[in-house]
Amino acid sequence: MESNNNKPHIDPQFHEVWDAAGQYKYSFENGNDDAWKKFSADLANKKASPAVSNSPFTVQRNFKQIFRIAAAISLIAVGAWAFWFNNQSTAILDQGNYTSNTGEVKEITLKDGSVITLNANSSVAYTITKNARKINLNGMAHFEVAKNPNAPFVIRSGSNQVTVLGTGFDVRSYTNKPLQVTVNHGKVRVEKMAANNSQTTLASAILTKGMRATENPNSVNKKASFFQIDSNVNLIAVQWNQNGLKFNNAHLSDVISAVESQYGVQIEVLGNAPIGLRNNNSPKLTATFTAQDNIDFVCKVIGDALDLKLVYKK
Repeated sequence: MESNNNKPHIDPQFHEVWDAAGQYKYSFENGNDDAWKKFSADLANKKASPAVSNSPFTVQRNFKQIFRIAAAISLIAVGAWAFWFNNQSTAILDQGNYTSNTGEVKEITLKDGSVITLNANSSVAYTITKNARKINLNGMAHFEVAKNPNAPFVIRSGSNQVTVLGTGFDVRSYTNKPLQVTVNHGKVRVEKMAANNSQTTLASAILTKGMRATENPNSVNKKASFFQIDSNVNLIAVQWNQNGLKFNNAHLSDVISAVESQYGVQIEVLGNAPIGLRNNNSPKLTATFTAQDNIDFVCKVIGDALDLKLVYKK
C-alpha cells in the first residue's frame, strides 16, 4: 500500500482477497501455509467459474425444507395444545349420585360451593367439568348455586330444563307430576324441550324472585300454555328441611303437595269438599309438623283445621 498526495492507495488484489474472505466458509487446516494454499485455490476456482452454486464462498439455505420442518413442528404443537385443552375442559372435577328415603332430607355440597338440599323420596345425579355443571333430578330439591359464568348450571328432568343464572330456587319434578320451579332469589330460565330432540326448545320463561312456573301437562302445541306463571308467590308459605314441614298461610294445594313429597303418598280430599278444592286458593293453613310426626297425625291435623277429611295411599 503506497501513499500518493497523502491519500492511501490500496492494491486491487487486496480488495479481491478482502471481499472473498468475508464470504469464505472456513475449515481447519494443518498450518497457515496449507490454509493459504486452499484459500488461494478456492479463490481461483471462484474467479474461473463464478456461477457454480456449490462454491465454498456461498452459504446454502434450503428455505423450503426449513419451512416444512417449522410447519410440522407448529402442527404438532397446536395438536398437543388442543388435546390438552380438550382434556382440561371435559375432565370431571366433581361427580355424585344421591337418593333420599321417605321423611329424609339430604344436604349435598358440591366442590364448586353449590349446595343441593334434596327433599324426601328424591334422587339427584350431577357431573361437573370446567365448562359445564349438569344435574339430573327426579323429585324435589332446593338449589343454592355458586356463580360461575364459564360453567352453566343446568338441571334436566324429563323434557324440562332449568338453566341457572345465579340464584337460589326450588325444583319439584316427581314422576307423573308437573314440573314446578319457584325462585327464592336470583334468576333462572325454564325450558320445555322437544321429546324427540333434546336441543330443540318448544317454550321458555325467565323467572326472578317470587315467581313460579308450573308445567301444564295437557299442553301440546300452544307454546304459551306450556307453563303457567305466577308472579307473586308467598315464599315462606311452605318450608321444608331436616326438621319437618312448616306452613304459613299456605294454599291447600301447596300443603297437600308438600305432604305427598315428604311422606311418599297420594292424598285425596273426601266428604263435602267442593270439586276442585285442591287447586283453589282457599282454604289456607298455618301449622308446623316435625320430622317425627307420622302421616296419619299430619292428615288428621290438616283435616281438623280445615274441616276436611284427608285420606292417603302409598
